Order: sequence, then structure tokens, then C-alpha cells
Amino acid sequence: MSRERTAFFSRASGLTKWVNGMIATKDVPAEATAKVPAKAAPLPSIFIVMTEAVDGQEDEFNDWYTNIHCHDTMRFKGSVATQRWKLSPWQLRYNERLIGPEQRWLCIYEMMDTQANIDAHVEDCFTDRLPITSAQRIDKAEDFYYVPAAGTKNAIEAYNSRNGHVLLVRMNVVRGKDDEFVRWFREKYMPRVLKLIGFVDGELFRAADIQLIDAVPRYQYSAVFHIADPMVAVESLDSHLAQAGTLVDCSLVEAGSIGIACYSAITNRFTAEQALNLPPVQRELEDRFRANMGDRRHFAEAPDGLKIKRSS
Repeated sequence: MSRERTAFFSRASGLTKWVNGMIATKDVPAEATAKVPAKAAPLPSIFIVMTEAVDGQEDEFNDWYTNIHCHDTMRFKGSVATQRWKLSPWQLRYNERLIGPEQRWLCIYEMMDTQANIDAHVEDCFTDRLPITSAQRIDKAEDFYYVPAAGTKNAIEAYNSRNGHVLLVRMNVVRGKDDEFVRWFREKYMPRVLKLIGFVDGELFRAADIQLIDAVPRYQYSAVFHIADPMVAVESLDSHLAQAGTLVDCSLVEAGSIGIACYSAITNRFTAEQALNLPPVQRELEDRFRANMGDRRHFAEAPDGLKIKRSS
């Protein structure tokens, strides 16, 4: 190849690189080339829901909750499992003043993606996709997401469902004492409680930073204990609370904020996989319950109840 021909191709190659560079950058908005913030990882949580039925309509309420509502929510993106309980006949006697809250029914949902669950509730609640029976006292409902107060496990791992009875100890902490309280409870107090007869396992949770409801949770902390036998566990805890150095006289806990209640399981743990793959007989039963509910349902929040947080 001659020198002239070589020089021409060299100049042409350089021109091509220059032109391509201009094409790649000309008229491209700055925001198009800026780095896109990484999407936040899904936040696992447990969704602790307290509910109450209209007097005389308990059967209709429970039929709806177990056979319709649990199915609907388990079909939401990010759902893992759920289970329902009712207040046990066995509650504190010597420390009766600590029993609470007052609602009779408890449901704990295991969520792998809290924000996805919130979004689904905001979009679907009170529609045909998530109907709410009129047999529920929605003015009495309390539903808040909780995450582990400390540790490396996510909420589902920390909760570690045992598909049995539970005892919840709820409380608020003196302002500015959260870190000190969490250390004390998890390192000193929790091991002491788990030595009581009837107690199997437990973990301390705190209210998550994101919530469905536009309100501050009544309880910022909730310890969920799995128990083998409600009667035995409650009696051993009742005796324990009469001693010194318990949660009752802890200076880190707000006075009057403690609520303790024992719950007996009324359903087995029901998973999202089961909800999405119901056998024909169960699907037919669900459809029958929906038909029986008809238009006996709520279409908005109660005027004096908690409200869903909606963007303006």
C-alpha cells in the first residue's frame, strides 16, 4: 500500500472515531447519562393485625377472614404466609392490669416485600379484589408492620413461625433510650423469659419505618413469643412478673405502655403458595363464601378509625 493511501485511511479512521464520538454525545440530555439510583431492596416484615367483630356476627367475620381475606392477601406480591389466633381463655391474673390490647383476634402476616404489600392494599382495599366484610369493626382495627429490633436475621427468619400458640408483649420505650432498651431486652431479659416453663422461642420487633396506616403505632415494640401451652406459659409469666428486675419495673419502658396477651391458634399457617394453588374443592368453597358475603361489606374506612396512608 502506498504512503498516500495509508495516510488517507489513517485520517479516515480518525475522522470516523471523532464523528462516532459526536453522535454518541450530541444532543443527549445530561439526566439521560446520569447514574440511576439503585432501587431499594425489598424490606421483609411481619404485619401484626388486630381485629374485632361486630357483636353477634363473629361467625360471619371469621368465615370471611379465614376463607376470603387470608386468600386475597396471600395473592399479593411479596406475601409469604399468614396465621390467625384468638385471645386465649388463659390470661394474666395477678397482673391483669397489663392485659392488652382489647381486640379478640390476631393475625400475623409474613411479608418478603413490605412496600409491595402496602401498594397492593392502597390500590385494592375495599374493592372486589380485597373486600372487607361489614361483620368487622373497622373502627377497632390496628395493623402495623414490624421488623427485628436488632440482629442479622430478616423479619421472617426472626419470627420463625412454629404454627402454634403465641404470646405477645408490647410496649413503648422512654424517648432516647431505644438502643439501651433493645440491648437489655435481647441480651438480658429475653433469655430470662425463655427459661420460663411453656416458652419455646421469641424475638423483639420494632415498628417499621414504612407503614400502610397514617398513624403512629400504639406500640413501638412487640416481642412475639412462641409457646407450647397457653395455660402453663401464662401462669409462669404471671409469677415471673411478681419478681424484681422484670419488664414491669424497667426504667427504660414508658409507664403504663405495656400490653401482654396470649393467643390460641384458630388456623394453621397458610402460605402464598397454597393460596395460588388451591385445589378445586377449596376454590369452590372460597367462591361460595364470596357469594354468601354479597354486598355486606365496607366501602371505606370508618370515620373514627385508622386511615390508609394515600399519596395526595
